[in-house]
Parts: sequence; structure tokens; C-alpha cells
Amino acid sequence: MDNEKKNVNRVLNEKKENLENKNSKSRKKIGIILGITALLILGIIILGMIFGRKNINFRNIATEDEDDKIFRINPVKNPQVTYYNFRGEVYPDWAKFGLTRSNGARGHQGIDIFALPGTDVYAVLDGKIVDMYVDKTGYGLNFYLEVNPKELEKIKRKNYKPKESAREWAYSPNYDPNTMQVKYIRYCHLSEVNVKIGDTVKAGQVIAKTGTTGNASGTHAPHLHFEIAFEMRGKGLTNRVDPEMYFKIKNGNQMSRHEIKIQTEAARTEWFEPKGYDIGFRNKSIFLEKKDDLHKKEKIINNSKKMNLKKVGKK
Repeated sequence: MDNEKKNVNRVLNEKKENLENKNSKSRKKIGIILGITALLILGIIILGMIFGRKNINFRNIATEDEDDKIFRINPVKNPQVTYYNFRGEVYPDWAKFGLTRSNGARGHQGIDIFALPGTDVYAVLDGKIVDMYVDKTGYGLNFYLEVNPKELEKIKRKNYKPKESAREWAYSPNYDPNTMQVKYIRYCHLSEVNVKIGDTVKAGQVIAKTGTTGNASGTHAPHLHFEIAFEMRGKGLTNRVDPEMYFKIKNGNQMSRHEIKIQTEAARTEWFEPKGYDIGFRNKSIFLEKKDDLHKKEKIINNSKKMNLKKVGKK
């Protein structure tokens, strides 16, 4: 009887051990399955977040890629807006085109591209220098480059939109894309130039050096004032378009820490125009000089006619 009990107990213990082993293996399998399932779910969530973010930014990414495929020669290397304004305050939108000054009360005809004085300035397209002069109370040493409007349109950014919150505009109110050809590039506040009126230049050619001449003297934000226009003259925003419609210029939120650091260092200095930079240059536009000459000639002719009439009257 004792032996039979022992055998029964042994069999029961073996069955119990086998059952426990099976349960243990089953628990392990369930644990593995649950672990794999959790990893799969986590992976799906992560992928969903990635692709969701891509879908949200797809239009912007596509636009950036499209813009990047267009070959452009920039007016200076690595163009970025001035992170600081004239007084040395953080104000990147101050640099933009539109009613970006004095809370919308004052317009800015172009865009201010950060550049330490003496930085190389490039011809953005093939063209001809059609005007150059010194404006001591305004744009300093500056000139206009006339380009082929068709070539300029080739580099136009198709999906660019101005920053409305900064009162930035795409173009002036008098611009009609159906009838007007944008063809003038203006470079301002220069310290020296390598060209003269009548010269033809090639895209990529160094044509000037940046400076702080004119009303940029005393600034904490040295820059190249850069304009694009369909007529050379015009007060306020008249006859101008936003340069960012054609060129990718880094805005404040697109700059790296290193780029901001460089501008911060520059903002600690008050930059003044060099003496004698204006020697040998006209003090007004060639076209205004021609108008003045025409007025003088008309005045001389009118005075001559009056004298002749007086002589006839005396006879």
C-alpha cells in the first residue's frame, strides 16, 4: 500500500510539474506576444507621427524643394535679413519690404540684407549699369542694374507669400503683372564700386563692396539695401516689388545660432560711413541731371525769346 501511495504521489507530482512547466511556457509566450504587440503599436504610432508631420508640412517642403532647384546668384553670399534694426534692437521684420516701419506708418522699398562693410556684392543676372550716384541723406553710394525681365522671371519663387503679420507686401499697389516688366535691380549703401554707368556685367561678377553710406551711417545693423523695381523712380513702395519674390533670403526664424551670434557681435558696434567715399561720383541721378539740364536749356531759350521780344518792341 505504501509503495502504491508513493507511486500515485510521484505521478501526481510529475503531472503537477508538467502542468506548471506548461503554464510557465504559456506565460512566457504570452509575454513575448504582448511585448511584440506593444512594440508594433509603438512603431505604428511613431510612424504615424512622422508621416503625419510630413503630410502637414508637405506643401512647404515641396515649395522649398522647388525653390532650391532653381539656380540663383544671390547679391551676397548666404543672404539673411538684418536680425537687428538701426538702433541695435532685435527686429528682423524691420528689414522686410512693405509697410514694416513705424507700426505700418512708413514703407520700406527693399530688403536689408546683413553684410559687414567690405563684403563682396554680386551681379545677380547679366545686365547693364544704367544709373549711379551718391545720395548722402538716403541710399548713399548706389546704382541700378537693368536686366532682361524674362531672365528675372525665370528665378521667381512661384509659391512665395509675404508675412502679413509684419505688414510685408509682395508688390506695390501700382503694379500690374500683365503690363509691367520687372527689370531693375538696385544696390545701396555701398562703400565702393567696380563698375560705371554704361558697363555691361555678367551674373556672378563682383560689382561692388557693401558699406554703411548715406543714412545707414551710424547703424548697428550693417547691410546691403537691395531693391527690385519696374521703374527706377517712385516714392514709398511705388514701382517696387518684394525682393523675396525672387530670392531666398533667410528670415529671423530661419537663421542658425551661429548666424545670429555673428549679427549680435556686429550690433555691438556703431558703423559709420568712410570718409571720401563720395569723391568722383554724381550727387544725383543721371536722369535728374538730364532733367535739370533740360530745364536750364528751356530757361535760357525762354529768356532769349523774352529779350528778342523786348528788342522788337523797342524798334
